[in-house]
Amino acid sequence: MLSFRIFGIPVGVHLTFLFVALLGASAYRGIDIAIWTAAAFVSILAHELGHALIARSFGGQGVTITLYGMGGLTSYRHGREMTHGRSFVVSAAGSAVGIVLGGTLYLLAQSGTFDGVSHEIAVFLDSIIYTSLIWGVLNWIPIVPLDGGHMVEHLAAMINEDRAPLIGQVVTWIAVAIVVPLAWVNGYQFGVFIIIFFAFAGLREYRDQTRAIEARKRETQRPAGQRTIDVRTPDEPRPATPASPTPPVARPERRDPPEFPI
Repeated sequence: MLSFRIFGIPVGVHLTFLFVALLGASAYRGIDIAIWTAAAFVSILAHELGHALIARSFGGQGVTITLYGMGGLTSYRHGREMTHGRSFVVSAAGSAVGIVLGGTLYLLAQSGTFDGVSHEIAVFLDSIIYTSLIWGVLNWIPIVPLDGGHMVEHLAAMINEDRAPLIGQVVTWIAVAIVVPLAWVNGYQFGVFIIIFFAFAGLREYRDQTRAIEARKRETQRPAGQRTIDVRTPDEPRPATPASPTPPVARPERRDPPEFPI
């Protein structure tokens, strides 16, 4: 895996990122596919930097970026200052950066700033505009684990943290019921597959979230100072202590849910 740092943030590029090149093969040929892939790399990295830099400014620790076949992932551990409102901003920041980047380039192109550039530069600019603007907006669709779905969960958590995952799932499947037929009748069958893939990935995330909530509830309901008394004689061998089924009372730092870019 290719690794480097940008603005002090570790970035890893998985070999599966080359899957992006296949997406460009439907519109481009030859060297243009490589240009498309490079433009998508810049666009997705900019998107993830939007998440990463805002998370770090809000006290997020251990911020890292990974680019892979389905886009990108920004991970970090919550600091004390990371409220649900700030987590909402972190989730929204990725597409916001992409829309600003793509929108700026689009306006410059419309004004004639790029008139007369070479074919290769034109393909590069068109590809960045497409991936940043179009895919950036689509990533705000409220489907967990897309950014839009996480934004819904963070908003819901401001009111009721325990019910936020369920609310996220309800909104997700309402969005799927609306978006999938629209995408299908407009000829975006591949987009339908991607949406359904993400929606089912969100179910796994929901399962993990509900298990963590139930474990936390059981721990908080346990009387303070409760312990198990060992009545065996000192000479009797003691079995290995089993792993605790619940986390400690102090909630450990956790990593953010996956942030999918575009």
